[in-house]
Amino acid sequence: MVHHVISELETARIFSKEAALRIKLEGTLAQAVRFIERNQISDVGLWKKCVQLFRDHKDGDGHWTATWRSEYWGKMMRGASMVVKYTQDDGMYKILEAAVRDLLTTADEYGRISGYSVENEFTRWDLWGRKYVMLGMMYFMEICRDEALNAEMVAAMVRHADYIVERVGPDKLDIRTCSKHWEGMNSCSILEPMVRLYRLTGDKKYLDFAEYIISTGFIQSANLIELAYADEVAPHDYPVVKAYEMMSCFEGLLQYYYITGTEKYKTALLNFGRRIMDGELSIIGCSGCTHELFDHTAVRQTQTDYEGIVQETCVTVTWMKFAMAMLELSGDVAYADHIEQSYYNAYFGSFNTHRVLTCDPKMDDLPQVLPFDSYAPLVSDTRGRKVGGYNLFSDKTFYGCCACIGAAGAGTIPQIALMKSEKGLVLNFYEQGEIETLTPAGRALGIRMDTAYPYNGKVQLTLSLEAPEAFELTFRVPAWCANATLTVAGKTERVPAGYVTRTAEWKNGDVILLDLPMAVKRVLPPAGAVNADIFAAYTYGPLVLAADKRITDPDAVLDVAVDEKGYAASREVYCPEIRDAHLCLEVALTSGEKVRLIDYASAGKTWTEESRCAAWLYRKPLG
Repeated sequence: MVHHVISELETARIFSKEAALRIKLEGTLAQAVRFIERNQISDVGLWKKCVQLFRDHKDGDGHWTATWRSEYWGKMMRGASMVVKYTQDDGMYKILEAAVRDLLTTADEYGRISGYSVENEFTRWDLWGRKYVMLGMMYFMEICRDEALNAEMVAAMVRHADYIVERVGPDKLDIRTCSKHWEGMNSCSILEPMVRLYRLTGDKKYLDFAEYIISTGFIQSANLIELAYADEVAPHDYPVVKAYEMMSCFEGLLQYYYITGTEKYKTALLNFGRRIMDGELSIIGCSGCTHELFDHTAVRQTQTDYEGIVQETCVTVTWMKFAMAMLELSGDVAYADHIEQSYYNAYFGSFNTHRVLTCDPKMDDLPQVLPFDSYAPLVSDTRGRKVGGYNLFSDKTFYGCCACIGAAGAGTIPQIALMKSEKGLVLNFYEQGEIETLTPAGRALGIRMDTAYPYNGKVQLTLSLEAPEAFELTFRVPAWCANATLTVAGKTERVPAGYVTRTAEWKNGDVILLDLPMAVKRVLPPAGAVNADIFAAYTYGPLVLAADKRITDPDAVLDVAVDEKGYAASREVYCPEIRDAHLCLEVALTSGEKVRLIDYASAGKTWTEESRCAAWLYRKPLG
């Protein structure tokens, strides 16, 4: 039986996500979803290969390229389920259901669904993979149309989890020693599905196991929860700084907080989230200039001597998901602003739309190309430098961690586009489309959004109601916008950045106009940044602009002429060299020369020197 244990604390969230009964967006999200459906969700062969890993039990056999493959299925299923929850596409749903049923057949005699053999279990990335097995099924349960299958999944997860609980914990295996990587932090991230399983079953042993994980502090050399609670050092100064795994652990802590209401954990979460926003994010909305680590990215993003790869897509998407959870908890508009920044720049830029995708098993290396790029340049460099989480399948094709997690980024947007507040509704995300929801009184409400956002800041909202009703509507005015206006009932007023709430008796046909003027703005590196006097970035609304070598050399001095407030004159132009660029603007340099910049998400797509690109541009020569 599925109990769905829900604490009263669930109602303590400032916002509730997924307020829309139906949402259909026709801009960048539509492009992203179509791409994901075509290149990942519908790939039946890929799903089968990911399931086969749980029959072979070859992970952890001593070869480094066979250690974390057991994350692939669950990571993809989580993101795919989020996307199908939004689209309600029957064909995609059936593919996912088949993949779930296939996975359930791989449970061994002990109930384990693991890529590791019994002899090699509880090492390396085994618990990390088992975590994703549970999360994949849990997210599919949110869209599952078959109660019998739901019950079968819960039963499988119970056996799967019981095997772990019987062998790991106090006076058993220390969970932090179940991996030699990152002091066991990756293993501790199984906290989230264990809390969720308690909520599904009501069995306290899963909550007890969660409490055990929390007592470890996630690593061997310190207690990360206590460090976040004390708030004396930033995440980049923690003893272990792996960004993706750390945020995953804190996402589990948030789920635990909702069960217990321990205020200390809420404080730790709020401190941790604020520290990330204050110092661990780049101009494109990702973290990590030293591989995939928290490393004070805000000040290191303008360095030119990176150690290998930077700005991992796994970190981008995990941050977006964590920020969504923190937005729900805190109601802090900064999280919504940061999700937008990550989505339009780092995330949307990771789509490999310009490369030929192939699943030919004869291809041993590139030219097989995955749907998502793993890393993104900040200063002048090329895309496609490395496949993050690279691992081979038995047929010599490969996959990677960032490709697996990609769909979850798109799946995040519909959940935050419209949220519920105590007295009404909150609009966070503006793209052409329609939303169907309910008013606070439970009546049908339609919201039609007419806009070219994020390429233009004019947003028209038209309401459809069964009957007039008074309630609050809250609009997010992005932090980048200094001169926004809101027009309600024919009255136009200037509004500040942040959340702007208006209460009225809304009626059918009401039109609301939100004007978010966009202009090219110079952004200087933060105080103390490496090469702070050398570089500048340029934004246009929520978009970061980039130099792409196909039209503008990113290694040249590109000091854009700006006024006393840092704004530059620009005009939109056609770009025949990059015909599918989403936005191309012509600006003048201080030298008087005219150059063209494009949106960062469109830059670098050839993966070669031909499209070498940069978000941070030289104001003067380096050195």
